[in-house]
Amino acid sequence: MKELEDYSWFPSALRNGQTEFIGFVVATFDVYDGFERYLQALSLPRRPMTDLCSGSGEPAISIFRKSYCFTSLSLSDKYPNVSSYQDERISYDGHATDVLDMEFKQDRYYTMFNAFHHFSDEEKTGIVEQIQHSGSGAFIVEILEPTIVCLLKVIFTTTIGSLLLTPFIRPFSLRRLFFTYVLPLNVLAITYDGILSVLKSRSVEQYQSLFSTNVDGIKVLRLKSKWSHLVVIQIDPRI
Repeated sequence: MKELEDYSWFPSALRNGQTEFIGFVVATFDVYDGFERYLQALSLPRRPMTDLCSGSGEPAISIFRKSYCFTSLSLSDKYPNVSSYQDERISYDGHATDVLDMEFKQDRYYTMFNAFHHFSDEEKTGIVEQIQHSGSGAFIVEILEPTIVCLLKVIFTTTIGSLLLTPFIRPFSLRRLFFTYVLPLNVLAITYDGILSVLKSRSVEQYQSLFSTNVDGIKVLRLKSKWSHLVVIQIDPRI
């Protein structure tokens, strides 16, 4: 099964509503703070950051600005939601970028935030191998785990949280309010995709098992964050 936002027929207004809501929540509540601290502790060589499956641009934009680990940020998505960021270091590729078909470049860091569960296990291993062989590193971070607690958090956030927080999302949009309070398709779609995402998520142990035949240069760890735990797949380049 695929999330609604992964289907080409899914209306862009609802897809953008989803990515903007999720981006707003994770940036406002600093959901990835544990990963930001981890990045800063690594003392990485400063290279460009290319974000995959970027959606609205968050949390990649906040992490880029707060971590001071990267020289520039390039955002990309199969269904791009391009905005203006008033920062010459940040750009969004307006062309559709499918991770499964893209050519990875050397000497940069690729990131993917809360999107890895959208892919099958075969696709996951393929993405990791392609990044490794390109001579680049990557950080794939998931905020979801296959647990009851995580499922309950997602249901609360996508229902009650959506109703409470939608008016504060910027840029302001009457269409977003309409699809939240008048015809609540946005709430239903976000909740459906959120539940399905939890069901498709993987634990640290499952990811370790998935990459057990390709352990060189791949580290899977669980980081403590402000509101939950983060599952991080760190990929080192293979030259």
